[in-house]
Amino acid sequence: MGQSQLMGGLRRVIVVVSMVFGAATFNAGQAGADGPVQLKSRLGDVCLDAPSGSWITPVVINPCNGTDFQRWNLTDAQQLESVAFPGECLNMPGQSWAVHLQPCVDWFSQHWTIQPNGQVTNEFGGCLTVLGGPAPGTWVATPPESR
Repeated sequence: MGQSQLMGGLRRVIVVVSMVFGAATFNAGQAGADGPVQLKSRLGDVCLDAPSGSWITPVVINPCNGTDFQRWNLTDAQQLESVAFPGECLNMPGQSWAVHLQPCVDWFSQHWTIQPNGQVTNEFGGCLTVLGGPAPGTWVATPPESR
């Protein structure tokens, strides 16, 4: 089965997406083939949030509010595109740096894979990780220890 077939199949069922923080994971609700997902923690009512379309503003966790700032499209190119900022994708700029939005291009730093265990990993091998507790505004990154 090709990678694009696998990704398409994942979007037709319940998409389970997670970020690691100890026992914390983030799950996406049901999504259709073209529907956006919201990444929500199992530890509390916090979601992956892109508060700004600026590349210098880190993507964080905030209380889930259902806005487009917390909704993501999983593209055929394995990118997580912001619903609030179309054309802006989740980008891993380097080791231990907070993830942020950047214009969607075919860079390895923007290729994300949903693992069978629900973790979201980058093509470089990093796993989305909350840098600290689940407090509002906490940065999300792919630290080396998650690789």
